[in-house]
Amino acid sequence: MNDAPHIHPTKRESAASGAPTPLFGKAADSFVQQLRLASQAHRAGRLDEAISSYLRLLAVRPDHAELHNNLGVALRLAGKLEASVSHHRLSLAADPGNPALHSNLGNALRAVHRLDEAVKHHYRSIALSRDYAEGFFNLALCLRDLGRLDEAIGCFSRALTIHPDNRRARVEFAITLLMRGELAVGFDAYEIRKRLPETPTPDFVQPAWAGEPVQGKRILLYPEQGLSDVLLFVRFARELKRRGATVVVLCQALLKDLLRSADYIDEVVAEGEKVPEFDLHASLVSLPHLCRADFVALAAEPPYLRAPEESRIKLGRLERAKLRIGIYWAAMPGQAQDHQRSVPFEHFLALSGDPELLFFSLQGGVHQKDIQAFGAGGLVHDVGRGIFDFAEAATALSQLDLLISIDAPVAHLAAAMGVKTWVLLPSTADWRWQLGGTAAPWYPSARHFRQIVPGTWHDVFTDLRRELDVLKKCTITPSSS
Repeated sequence: MNDAPHIHPTKRESAASGAPTPLFGKAADSFVQQLRLASQAHRAGRLDEAISSYLRLLAVRPDHAELHNNLGVALRLAGKLEASVSHHRLSLAADPGNPALHSNLGNALRAVHRLDEAVKHHYRSIALSRDYAEGFFNLALCLRDLGRLDEAIGCFSRALTIHPDNRRARVEFAITLLMRGELAVGFDAYEIRKRLPETPTPDFVQPAWAGEPVQGKRILLYPEQGLSDVLLFVRFARELKRRGATVVVLCQALLKDLLRSADYIDEVVAEGEKVPEFDLHASLVSLPHLCRADFVALAAEPPYLRAPEESRIKLGRLERAKLRIGIYWAAMPGQAQDHQRSVPFEHFLALSGDPELLFFSLQGGVHQKDIQAFGAGGLVHDVGRGIFDFAEAATALSQLDLLISIDAPVAHLAAAMGVKTWVLLPSTADWRWQLGGTAAPWYPSARHFRQIVPGTWHDVFTDLRRELDVLKKCTITPSSS
């Protein structure tokens, strides 16, 4: 979504005109000045201050379209989604012919996952203005959420025809190509993300690697985004090693001991530690593009991550249990789409009570408390409390027959190790898992279970239970020794 306060034109009535409206005790503090100050606070990310200011101004001008619009945007950014939708409706009621207000209401409706209604308002915005690039862009995002990728690509293309220098539209267009499985052209197009202000720019004097021969060179690979991307794309370090490079990986501290066990990495340094000498550098996310990856061949490659040889974690067995199953159900609070990706613990708890299944929780963070809160301490063994980095997580995973996980770093780790992994995905999943189907090209051992109805996990767990029954029938009970 690309809405922002005080940028979309509203009809002339919505801007203050005539004599200034005295506010807060001083005649000089005009309505326009106060709205400008509130918008500046909004842009600076001081949302509480901006919301308070907008509310005070609404007490004076309760039917002001721009005020309701700006307040709706600020409330959405603050996570107060239903209130955001209502203020956008009031904004539109005050200025019904404004395409920007239709589009911003569509953005708010998208945030509360009312996608069909959102699409209607986005279509109305572009019907009102056929050259409204933001309307086409926002419509494309909604269509992509609905899985209508061809239509989304058409709308992104139209937005870029109108504003070809819109970098964010180019990034989202590239992500849509990746979701559609057009990996080579998608990763090529995705390089434009480096020109967005939020993409970290490394402060290195050495040149960036552009794909040239690396024989005899020391190349530093650095993390650009999150833990999952390191776990997913570090596989391409193996290709650089084949080409004769000395590979140094800079990573998050939680990953250091895990990556040190990879025989294709020469040196691992954690963020905050002194970086060793190197000749070239590259973002891990850029490696599929720079290495000109053969995505078809990925499925035939062996697992590229493994557990360290020594660990203090040891999972037990029960005599009748055929399968040792790890579970992970909740994203860390504050992560992107954490609520959408997370699964209520009750769904996993309903799988218990079968003597042939032995469950181990790898859950970290505050949601570890769910086990005790639901009285499941005797049904799910809490291993997560003893896991402090990804090396220890890997040793636990290496002892499992199956991991059932939401879209989380532990799912990438398990699949990278070749562990049988069932990934539970919302209807609109992250591009790294692609759209549709039961598999992505990265991980031969991973299988996707995706929502049919947005926000509903019932059908997902119906399928999952059926597949668990099949898996049990194919599994011989191990000895208890």
